Amino acid sequence: MKKVNVLIPTYNGENYLRYQLDSIIDQNYKNIDVYIRDDGSTDNTLEIIKEYCEKKIMGIRFFYIESNGENLGYPDCIWKMIEIIPSADYYAFCDQDDWWAPDKIKSAVELLEQVDNQVPAMTFCKFDYYNQNMEYIRHGDCYNGKLTFEKGIYYTFAPGFTQVVNKALIDKLEIEYLLKKGVSHDIWCQWVSLSIGIILPDDRVLAHYRRHEKAVTSANVSKIKIIKRWWNKEIKGDDMCNWQKSFWYFKNKHLEEIDDKYKKTLLLFANINPTLLMRLKKAFYLKRLRPTIGGEVVLRILFLLKKC
Repeated sequence: MKKVNVLIPTYNGENYLRYQLDSIIDQNYKNIDVYIRDDGSTDNTLEIIKEYCEKKIMGIRFFYIESNGENLGYPDCIWKMIEIIPSADYYAFCDQDDWWAPDKIKSAVELLEQVDNQVPAMTFCKFDYYNQNMEYIRHGDCYNGKLTFEKGIYYTFAPGFTQVVNKALIDKLEIEYLLKKGVSHDIWCQWVSLSIGIILPDDRVLAHYRRHEKAVTSANVSKIKIIKRWWNKEIKGDDMCNWQKSFWYFKNKHLEEIDDKYKKTLLLFANINPTLLMRLKKAFYLKRLRPTIGGEVVLRILFLLKKC
């Protein structure tokens, strides 16, 4: 049975961590090593982690990664975990306050075993949104229709907690290059699988995403607040500038090895200092880049404003 590493970064997660860890214990796939790294919690998170590390469970082991007082923050905490943990056949990411269906890992392994283990591959499942009281909000938007490289540039249709990747994809991650660049692991793995590997969607809801009251997302806010969020974070703020910089890093690292049919697109959209002509080409690009009309319109405006 293939080994699966599960990576969990934590920070002040005492209210929900047990529920996530119990959902991993309840997995019907039984060759899982769970690695947990705490980023300086001031509540009882560390005590909970150590409690689970002492549990004796058939086929599932918990390990605590010492941080030595180093607060890395997101996403570097994930990159550092990938760098230091022992190797495995597959890797899954999860958040401290979500939870999984019992067959999440088993289903992912079955899909990934269909792929040559030398080819970078990722699978991701669908998910639902819940509130703090575990009350259902709505179904999450993962993807619509055929998955394409263009659709994955400016939209994370495979959030980290839905992903399971193989070792060949992990081997493509040069951690020293990725550290301290603010590049999220989920979008980077998505870009790798779309451009130089294989991506396998799982149509079942196997993950549950808990939204907190202070979180502002399309899952639980009005359309007016969504528009305000676009304005504050993307048009007025630096979100898309940072995203664009991440894609530029990706181009610098992987341009030579990606499929030729994607290179022209990559060179157009990864440019962090586009000319007026390039901005117009991006703004009037014929293919869809985001799943919603509103998001698409905002993105085209950002191109013209040279925000991404």
